[in-house]
Amino acid sequence: MPHKDACMQIELYYAPQTRSIRPRWLLEELGLPYQMHPMELFDETMRSRAYRSIHPLGQVPAIRIDGKIMIESVAMCHWLADQYLEKGLAPVHDSPIRKDYEQWMFFLPGTMEPPLMDILMHTVLLPEKYRVPEILPLARRRYTQSLILLNKVLSDRSYLLGETFSVTDIVIGATLRWLPGEMERFEALQDYIQRLDQRPAWQRICRDS
Repeated sequence: MPHKDACMQIELYYAPQTRSIRPRWLLEELGLPYQMHPMELFDETMRSRAYRSIHPLGQVPAIRIDGKIMIESVAMCHWLADQYLEKGLAPVHDSPIRKDYEQWMFFLPGTMEPPLMDILMHTVLLPEKYRVPEILPLARRRYTQSLILLNKVLSDRSYLLGETFSVTDIVIGATLRWLPGEMERFEALQDYIQRLDQRPAWQRICRDS
């Protein structure tokens, strides 16, 4: 059942330009109060015993909701949106577009993000001696296939589920920003990002980051 208690206690462990931007954006869209714990990537704090008691892998994001910890950014977004269905960021469970909603929520971690992470790991994130250039052609081809599909879907609608913004646009829209240059030849995706840029919740995050 949706959570009707506006006093839900939420703490978000967050680092800019990471997956943690997804739940933060959603919290801003929902208008929920939350406490943010800024984290520094690759800092010793992330590997500390204290933080690993929160996130066992020493990663971000982690979220504490009424004393219970969740990890995995898409799971956080999926759960939170369902607690506040009256906010309209996720379709109700018997909606005819709920299947589309679930599809795009799982498209991100299942199809779109793996090749994107391969590209980032083997061009930017890993030390050069650990990079494997041979991975890149396949990763770029697979990521481009995702962009082609998204561009086609968004060519006749404003958002992934139609004309209404939803949490699918948060998880996918935030991730598209990781490699903005890859979208240069996709007009519908560029227009889509411009629409997302106009959302007050996104602008608040950009001002605070």
